[in-house]
Amino acid sequence: MNDEAVEREKMKAKFLRTAPQWLTIALLALLVLPAILGDQTSAVAERSVETVSLDDKESAPESAGAGDSSDLFLVYSVNNVGYIDVCGCKRKKVRQGSLTRRASYVKQARFHHDNLCLLDGGNTLFGPEDGKAKDFEKKQLHEKAKLIVESYNRMGYQAMLVGHHDITMGLEKLREYQKMARFPFLSANMRFKDSNERVFDPTTILDCDGLKVGVVGLTIDTIPEYYLTRANPERPLLLTSALEEAKSLVPDLREKCDLLILLSANSTETNRQIASEVAGIDLIVDPFIELGNHKIWIDEELSMEQVGETLLVRTDAQGARLGTLDIDWVENGRPLVSLSYDSAPPAGRSTYWYERASMEPHLLEDPDILTLVEAFRKGASFVNTEELPDLPHKGKYLTASTCAMCHVEQTEFWKGTTHADAFASLVETGDQWRQDCIACHVLGYGQAFIAPEDAEPYKDVQCENCHGLNPNHPQDPASHPWGKVKETSCLVCHNKDQTRSDFIFSKERRKVACPPLKRN
Repeated sequence: MNDEAVEREKMKAKFLRTAPQWLTIALLALLVLPAILGDQTSAVAERSVETVSLDDKESAPESAGAGDSSDLFLVYSVNNVGYIDVCGCKRKKVRQGSLTRRASYVKQARFHHDNLCLLDGGNTLFGPEDGKAKDFEKKQLHEKAKLIVESYNRMGYQAMLVGHHDITMGLEKLREYQKMARFPFLSANMRFKDSNERVFDPTTILDCDGLKVGVVGLTIDTIPEYYLTRANPERPLLLTSALEEAKSLVPDLREKCDLLILLSANSTETNRQIASEVAGIDLIVDPFIELGNHKIWIDEELSMEQVGETLLVRTDAQGARLGTLDIDWVENGRPLVSLSYDSAPPAGRSTYWYERASMEPHLLEDPDILTLVEAFRKGASFVNTEELPDLPHKGKYLTASTCAMCHVEQTEFWKGTTHADAFASLVETGDQWRQDCIACHVLGYGQAFIAPEDAEPYKDVQCENCHGLNPNHPQDPASHPWGKVKETSCLVCHNKDQTRSDFIFSKERRKVACPPLKRN
């Protein structure tokens, strides 16, 4: 091989050794050069825009659609029914709900959405069982209602419908809560019977960053007359037709607002009728009442319904979920069109994206609202014993300590069940003296004891919770035997409203059924 050929081979080998380096440099150049050129182009564009805006304002064209559209993030709750904590009792730490999580969610939503509207669809302060509360229990219900209103103030609620449960403690108390609130209580059809004068404002118009949102409140119009009289005996109330009130109010309000929402705690049948007969309504927050049944949990496929040009929107009760609509409002763009379909919406139409936000543990707890809740829990332990009623049935309760004297094997078994730790589960969360919790974690609340200092012998779910009362059994067991445990004894606490799971008596009974007695 001559010298020239040797030199070519050396150069070829050198090129092969350095080829990866040259390839790397080329790739980097391809990545970096567009960014450099892009910055230069952007700078030129910025100078160009600046020149137009400063020197040639009159000839500069307006951006497409400027002033014709607006974004609104609508958040709503409905049927809170006096809940401040997670819904029900079972697996409490991972359950949905609580004001503390809701407040945390709202804060996060405000960070992501400049224009947020927050509404409540009524039946907020009290639940269906609160009307049965004894006098000594009403003070705690009153304090809890005030806690809810103050929490709503701090979250920034902008309107609340007065539902029929909200007048459970009477109109005078509701007026007290209304004075606390930094948002309007609405009801177009609740009136004084003697004068036909409205008790609350019928409507409000919210200015949401320039977007006018009209809100109408309609209380359920089928409340019995005696209930309305009891709510305000000195000046009884009446409820006019929700449909007729909507027909009267909506046309005028429609002309004054961009978006019109009904908070209507009426039956779904009535709300469908309103949607079909009253033009101009964009949304109805519907509690989903069917055949008098107030639904707590709403299946996903039933959470929204279109009736004509109106959307009926729903969500779970007890604060478990919030409903949300991310709305891109366009002037003259009614009715709203969902973005969840595969095809693009028609041009010039207002659009929305609908979701339900579940109040799960990952939202953590808002410290501001948590402070209020903890103060309520501490206050729940203070009971004025001088105002407590007599307890004539106290002597009928034997308690587990009496049963243990003869039924040793059964007592040892019971100590290994969750029934024997029922009170401790409340202590763990600080809820042991809350009247809306304690009854399912002790024996004989309200019958054998009320004051916390008297609770010791009655703590936990004991023998008589399941078997019933039989005070003569210890003296004469043969003549006063215990009957079989009935499923109804369990359903008082083990029901779907509390546990959100089906209770199968034959399956669950085996977990807590004591060993059979050994007969001589």
